[in-house]
Amino acid sequence: MISTSASLFDEACSILIEAGAEATANIVQLDDGQRHLFTLYKADPSMDWDWREGAIFLRRGVQMPDLANAVACMVECRWEGMFARVVQHISANLSQTAWVLDGDSVLWDASDVDPSEVCL
Repeated sequence: MISTSASLFDEACSILIEAGAEATANIVQLDDGQRHLFTLYKADPSMDWDWREGAIFLRRGVQMPDLANAVACMVECRWEGMFARVVQHISANLSQTAWVLDGDSVLWDASDVDPSEVCL
């Protein structure tokens, strides 16, 4: 997840805790009750090259954010449906816009991730 809000991780963490997630200092994990996990990690700024550099393909209707002023959190999830539901829930409750950069370098508006097309 990417946002221009410096408090992205803290806000997302609070949103997920309200939804029943468990958290430590740099990790928050949500279990959907079926042993499907959504894990959000506070990103290491020294790894920003991983999402700042290289080609980014915009999903239909998505405008490129100013990545120079953006921060990121890393997400681990194996279930596209859960992933889409959770990032949409986080996005709906954030103070700023959020995006998702998927495994194919496609940038999605976090409020509009399609589980049938996102690449985890």
